[in-house]
Amino acid sequence: MSKPIIAIKTRVTAYAALVNLANRVVTSLSGNLNFTTPSPTVLALQAAITDVVNAIALWGSKGNRGSHLQLVDLKNKALTLSQMLKSEAQYVQNTAQLAAGSDYPTMAAILVSSGFQLANTKTPQGVLQIVQNFHNFASRTLNKNQVKLKWKKPLNTATAGNVKSYILYRGTTAIFSAATVLATTTKSSYVDTNTTAASVNWFYWVRAVNTDGDGVVSDAVNVTVPSI
Repeated sequence: MSKPIIAIKTRVTAYAALVNLANRVVTSLSGNLNFTTPSPTVLALQAAITDVVNAIALWGSKGNRGSHLQLVDLKNKALTLSQMLKSEAQYVQNTAQLAAGSDYPTMAAILVSSGFQLANTKTPQGVLQIVQNFHNFASRTLNKNQVKLKWKKPLNTATAGNVKSYILYRGTTAIFSAATVLATTTKSSYVDTNTTAASVNWFYWVRAVNTDGDGVVSDAVNVTVPSI
């Protein structure tokens, strides 16, 4: 589990939503033994909420708006409440960190008890599976001494960016351990060329790579490539 972090996604101009978030935090922090010294205090937050609620009432409903000065006052009070919530979130984050250390599940539980929401955690990718549909691609644009290899990303890639590169291997037998690295590419295709004066029988393998290292190696593709 990655480190849990508070996320405040409510916009300053979403006045009702901002008030709802602040009310939830006030209710959650009141008497919460995880957070005995809220900063700002619960009373200060409650006062800021009241200021925004009153300013919303003065500004009025759609079709019956108040003056420009009342709108400016509402924006200023909403900004103050938003800044106080950010300060409170930082206090909550620091307090939970001190209490839980690297015990992230416990930290998450403490953070959630404050009324704040957590940022979405990234799904760990893990070691990549075998690439899909690794094959020799026939094309009229190729010279007779060329072979084009194509494949698709592994099934368990959460996003396209999870694959950092592909390693292509080539050997003269079907034994993978005897093969050597032919190329490293970010593309899902590769053109190999036989530059010798004789026809060759090559075996190819490919594996995807991400931040966790090398993925599962593919099955071999066997291709006879004519000479120049």
